[in-house]
Amino acid sequence: MDIKRPIHRKLLYSILLNGLITVTELAGGIFSNSFALISDALHNFSDFIALIISFIAAKMMYWESNERKSYGYSRIEILAAFINSAALVLIGAYIIYEAFSRLSSPQTINSRLMVIIASIGFGANLLSVILLRPHRSESLNVKSAFLHLTTDALESAAVIITALLISIFNLHILDAIISIAIGILVIKSSWDLLLESVNILVEGSPKGINLNEVAEFIRGFPGVKGVHHLHIWSLSTNFKAMSAHIVVDDMQLSRTTEITATLDDQLSDRFGIDHPTFQLEADPCEEALISHYRDRNSHGKVSR
Repeated sequence: MDIKRPIHRKLLYSILLNGLITVTELAGGIFSNSFALISDALHNFSDFIALIISFIAAKMMYWESNERKSYGYSRIEILAAFINSAALVLIGAYIIYEAFSRLSSPQTINSRLMVIIASIGFGANLLSVILLRPHRSESLNVKSAFLHLTTDALESAAVIITALLISIFNLHILDAIISIAIGILVIKSSWDLLLESVNILVEGSPKGINLNEVAEFIRGFPGVKGVHHLHIWSLSTNFKAMSAHIVVDDMQLSRTTEITATLDDQLSDRFGIDHPTFQLEADPCEEALISHYRDRNSHGKVSR
């Protein structure tokens, strides 16, 4: 395996740490009878799988484009982020469900063992967070992995505090209560990431870009008489593409090239659009700004 890139190497270290945490906390949760530790172990196991997916995705992003994947494999990171965040939502829901069943019949907890195991988990998670922190803004994939590990570190700290409170006040019901809190935190921390990854996968407009604002900018550009069939989407976290039909005066091709080249630069500077594609038209038409997808069947009819 090529682990020469710093992010690949650090993801691999984080995978090994999470595998160790999962086994340690699961065993500790069983022996101490703490569902909070078991909940944290389940979350860490989901992170273990998620980090493996992130590691594979981080490597695939650098695969070169080819005749079958002309844009390359950059969208793999979005698919990985979607799987990671969706898994976290399901894990969080399961933790809440199981914790509620323990509220009515609190279990006796070995708080001393609980503190020791949770402290080991906190230390390992904190180390993973430190490893990935410098790379968290590189892609949605790495951001999701960093978010997983940050949440884990906070959970482990909460479990330590809970174990200390159980030890001092003998309130064993706190184990179920903190498990519910962990479940809610897991769902809350992953929900926005899930929505963002879904938006990219369904070709939604990139976060922070207003399609009508872009259209108005293009219409006001020197030499442009109109714009329609405008589409803006993200291929990955850091790559935004656009296509549009641009109406211009009937002129030589060399002059239109000047318009599109300047427009290309300004769209990149103002809106962060990396790959605009223009279809130039000399005759204005009544087409809508946003075109609708149409699938023509074998009889030539139009269906939507």
